[in-house]
Amino acid sequence: MQYRPYSRNQLERIAMELLVKFDKERLQKTKPLDPYAVIEACLGVLYDWKYLAPEQMILGATAFTDGFIEVWPQSKYYEGMKPYIIEVKKGTILIDASLTEGDNRGRENFTVMHEVFHQILHKYFFLDESKKGIHYSNMVDRTSRELQIIEWQANTCAAAFLMPAELVKREYEKRYRDAGILRYNFDFMWDLIREMAIAFNVSRVAMGYRLENLGLIDKYGENILQLK
Repeated sequence: MQYRPYSRNQLERIAMELLVKFDKERLQKTKPLDPYAVIEACLGVLYDWKYLAPEQMILGATAFTDGFIEVWPQSKYYEGMKPYIIEVKKGTILIDASLTEGDNRGRENFTVMHEVFHQILHKYFFLDESKKGIHYSNMVDRTSRELQIIEWQANTCAAAFLMPAELVKREYEKRYRDAGILRYNFDFMWDLIREMAIAFNVSRVAMGYRLENLGLIDKYGENILQLK
């Protein structure tokens, strides 16, 4: 299997190219997002919602060839419940149906864009996969360096598309200025992450890691652990 060793800067540029193609106004201001409109406008492939695994063990999948995939009758597992097989066409993006239920819109947006960037970056990588070209995005073999890298690539592009770097920086600075408090106030940081997550249509976790990766806050992951 082959993949291109993109740098973070290269992935940011790829994401910006798609964002400009889809809606360049999103580089300048936050606005609601329909990620499925990105699929329709920029990829032209099929998409659908199925329960891909109980308890959200799998959030997204992409078919890189015609094939078959196991899906489940519901998201909650009960004794004796079994998956069933459906046929999928090449290019189909499947999103776990549970993400459309409850307060999951941020995770749904990120999952969809993650699959979009698999389509853009990794079409040829998965053609030799053992599951006949079906890739389950968060069921990665953690011993496979190649799979870890392509997952990081898709995550990096999804984050850059949904949270454009310069716009995130401007919003971050503006919110601190408006609050009139010192930078890196720990308590205010959590309110800021929540508010920015809402503005950018992503989860708080996604926003926290984006702010960390942009050098705006320190060690978001460690801070989460401190609060548990």
